Amino acid sequence: MLQQLLSNSKSEGSVQRAKIFTEEELKKATNNFNERNVVGEGGYDTVYKGTLPNDMIVAIKKSKEVDCGQIEQFVNEVIILSQIKHPNVVKLLGYGRVLSMPWEMRLRIATETAGALAHMHSAPMHIIHRDVKSANILLDDEYTAKVSDFGVSRLIPLDQTQLPTLVQGTFGYIDLEYFHSVLLTKKSYVYSFGVVLLELLTGQKVVSPNGPKRTET
Repeated sequence: MLQQLLSNSKSEGSVQRAKIFTEEELKKATNNFNERNVVGEGGYDTVYKGTLPNDMIVAIKKSKEVDCGQIEQFVNEVIILSQIKHPNVVKLLGYGRVLSMPWEMRLRIATETAGALAHMHSAPMHIIHRDVKSANILLDDEYTAKVSDFGVSRLIPLDQTQLPTLVQGTFGYIDLEYFHSVLLTKKSYVYSFGVVLLELLTGQKVVSPNGPKRTET
């Protein structure tokens, strides 16, 4: 879709002169998008400091999510920048895109995450995460899932099936029954994990990056 929109633009000639960077080139330039190279961040994208093979220092903007609206906005920016040549306006060197995650990898991440949650619930004191969401599932260099952020997690004794507690979590991922009853159960994470699974399968975020964040009531 990205390439089609760029090809259909009236500025196709100027855009085509821009280099198309591969995913590996962008990773190498930013040291695998290392957080130490972050120079700016907005609601929809993060800007990294990058170094090209010729030692040129560049700014690399990476979108946090990709949907139709974001792609059109990105294409618009590429087209406009390709028309401007001025010493005080950022110069467009090129663009690229990170390839979508293969189905096998998505399913493996889902399986590994489910295994981690099941392990937590089989502990002598059941561990309820309370903030299961995509952003809290990190990936290592081998794309192995690592469940993180246990700051609001709670322990439930074996002899208890529910625990009255403040509602905490992230809007869009919170179990609605838990939200209304304020009763935390071992099943409260199932809804949240279902939302994560939906995002993995569709490649779409259920919560806008500019929408409500973590909830506490």
